[in-house]
Amino acid sequence: MGAISEVVRAWMQATNSRRLEDQLALAHPEFEMTEASSLPGAATVSGRDGFRRYSRGWMKNWSEWHWHEHELIEFPPDRALLDATLRLRGLRSSIWVEHRWSYVFLLRDGMVLRMDGFNDRDEALARTGLRPA
Repeated sequence: MGAISEVVRAWMQATNSRRLEDQLALAHPEFEMTEASSLPGAATVSGRDGFRRYSRGWMKNWSEWHWHEHELIEFPPDRALLDATLRLRGLRSSIWVEHRWSYVFLLRDGMVLRMDGFNDRDEALARTGLRPA
């Protein structure tokens, strides 16, 4: 794995460790994120400030979370597909939920420019036109 994977894994480690400032340091100034359309209230986020607001909202609903990587595929020169399970604990309910998602990361200048969420690996590959080697 190369530099693309290193950036994606650093992003996920920062997410799992609740280090928002580390995530923001990895976010390109023109950062954009779109969650999977099947997610109720799926968000679209633009910019570092938008991501900061999104993250604050996230923390109002979830007390714990962890991404578990299943697969990370690089698509040089600037993309990667992350297939991972997200496990969350409701802040008020204390109920654990989990779901497997796929995200396509686009990097620019060694930072995350875009994150696009999909229901699964196959949808991510089909909708982005990426093909594993």
